[in-house]
Amino acid sequence: MSMSGDPTLQAVRQLEDEFAEAMSRMYAVGNDLARLRARLVHETSPHKWAPAPDAGAPPVAPAATAAHATPPAPGTTGMVTAPPVAHAPFAGERPPHVPPPAGPSQPSTPWWQRDGLVSRLLAVVGAGITLIGVAFLLALAIQLGFFGPLARVISAGLLAAGLVTAAIVVRRRRAGTAGALGLAATGFATAYLDVIAVTRIYEWVPVAAGLGIAGLVAVGGLLLARAWDSQLLAGIAVLGVAALAPTIAYDHMLLVAQFLLVLTIASWPAQVSRRWHVLELVRVVPTAIVIALLPALDEPVGAVILLACVLAGFVLATGLAGVRVDRTPAQAGIAVPVVAVPVLSAALAAERATGTTLMIGLTLALVLVAALTAGRLPTGSRGDTLLATGSCLYTAGITSLVAAALVADGTDWSLPALLTVGVLWAGASLALRDRTVLRATLVTSLLPLVLTVTLVPYAIDRGTATQVEPAHLVAASLTVVLLLALAQTVSEAHPRTMIAVRALLAGALLAAGGTVIIAGALLGDLADDARGGFTAGQTGATVLWLATAALLLLRGLRGSAFAVPAGLAITALSVGKLLFFDLAFLDGIPRVLSFIVGGLIVLGMGTGYAQALERSRREPGPVDKSGDGPRAPHTV
Repeated sequence: MSMSGDPTLQAVRQLEDEFAEAMSRMYAVGNDLARLRARLVHETSPHKWAPAPDAGAPPVAPAATAAHATPPAPGTTGMVTAPPVAHAPFAGERPPHVPPPAGPSQPSTPWWQRDGLVSRLLAVVGAGITLIGVAFLLALAIQLGFFGPLARVISAGLLAAGLVTAAIVVRRRRAGTAGALGLAATGFATAYLDVIAVTRIYEWVPVAAGLGIAGLVAVGGLLLARAWDSQLLAGIAVLGVAALAPTIAYDHMLLVAQFLLVLTIASWPAQVSRRWHVLELVRVVPTAIVIALLPALDEPVGAVILLACVLAGFVLATGLAGVRVDRTPAQAGIAVPVVAVPVLSAALAAERATGTTLMIGLTLALVLVAALTAGRLPTGSRGDTLLATGSCLYTAGITSLVAAALVADGTDWSLPALLTVGVLWAGASLALRDRTVLRATLVTSLLPLVLTVTLVPYAIDRGTATQVEPAHLVAASLTVVLLLALAQTVSEAHPRTMIAVRALLAGALLAAGGTVIIAGALLGDLADDARGGFTAGQTGATVLWLATAALLLLRGLRGSAFAVPAGLAITALSVGKLLFFDLAFLDGIPRVLSFIVGGLIVLGMGTGYAQALERSRREPGPVDKSGDGPRAPHTV
């Protein structure tokens, strides 16, 4: 039965025809878009990846329409067939990313157009010129007799208050920060000059009262700086009063030191929740300088010791709090080395026992603070922690050396005392395995190791054999221990710095030879033959070096790549010593012993190394159970 006249079938065929016509139009639009895209890429690409298709080329369906079906001819029936897959206009290859064309480089901003630079510069210059103009105005008024002393002081005070008030008004305006800072700084400077007038020029108030007034001005400046969040203004306020105090009371420097210490303590809260490291230095450095100069001004040593200890204790305590306690100033120990200077000055001015006690106490306090700041802390950042710990440890290393020098008191035992401090630091570094401690150890050990140069004449000059003392032998022995400990510590902390480790080991070997020579001279001096002991010590040093070379060669057979070259180098050094030193400076039995014993050791080294090498080559290597292949020969 034919269904050609069925209206439903006719409607379906009509819908198919309309769908096919719509798809054809979509293909045409897609091909036009593909040609447009290819043309744009061709014009913008510097490499001309692919030419744009010709206008007369047959239309190609884009890849995005590959899933669409090719419509059948109108009036036909059946399923819609899929068209052939279209290819991109880049010959089937994915084009590389086309970077956007670089625009013209932006010219750098001239320095005079940078944000706030010119305004700050003009504010500073304007403040200085204003202050000079005020001084000229007052001088002219005084010369003309307009102002008496009281009027001068009152007018200066009113001017200072007016400048600060004007600064507050200007601050409320937009972009008025720099001008406000200049006005405020000028106002505080005027106030300080007024304090000098009432205290030193007219002497209306006592020195202590003048310092108190200056302190109140500084506190006002700090409060204003806190409100404006300006470290610059805070630094100007504190630095101004620090420079003013010696001018007011130059003949009462102990009082000035006390005032500055109170100012240092009282101005610390201004740094709460701020990272004002410059203000920290401005607060501490002037106080430390004045206290350190007091012994040279013949001030009482007891008072100097008290002031120095209070300053050091306060800075250490606040530095520790800044790392461990939330919202306290994170000073990061930047002022720790500064506060050690007044304690050192007081220790040198005091008696030996008192000074030694001071330096030992300061060293222990620094080590304690470093231990409390090290590790994982609740609030301090890693940078603050490392800086605080390192600053305390480096300073402790210096103060421990000073304590050792005070204990030795300039005798022959000064160098052994310094080397003992270095050995103690090296032992602590080995035990703690901390890189910060290692760096402090290296800093502490540098000076003692440099001073060991003074031992060289006792190891090479036979004329100094009679001058050898037990302290020299102890110093040489401690040098060997210190170098070996440093080599071990550096090798564990920095495995890649083998050059430094080998240099330390070479220095230890040389120092060991010198120790043998000094020991021989000392033993010879006990037997009333110091020169003979010196020559015997030279023989012993040669034998020691050759024995060390033999041990290194033996170690090289066990797999050390560096031991064999090192052993051969030491052997060459020992042979050179035999030929150029022992032959020229030794005579008699010591010369004979040096050459015979040295020659036998070298012969034994050569024979033993050859036999051990041959034996190691004949030894079967480990069995390779992973296959049936031949065994690998044992390598040296």
